Amino acid sequence: MESEPELVEEGLKLIEQASSILESISNNPGVTSKEFYNALDTAGIFCVDTRDALYMAATSIEMSMESLNDLDGLTVH
Repeated sequence: MESEPELVEEGLKLIEQASSILESISNNPGVTSKEFYNALDTAGIFCVDTRDALYMAATSIEMSMESLNDLDGLTVH
């Protein structure tokens, strides 16, 4: 069983990876699910669990970016 710090570190790595994938698609909010999954395919990421985790991380990032964009116009991931 993983310890809490290891889980946090793993989560941060997923967020960093999802952010990098999002930036490879566009530097603006609004990346579609299809675009994201195509980028995962291109990157050779086929493990269902990894894809699901990265998709959830990307969704959180996109939602955060949308709310920040509403506040002050920031669009950089």
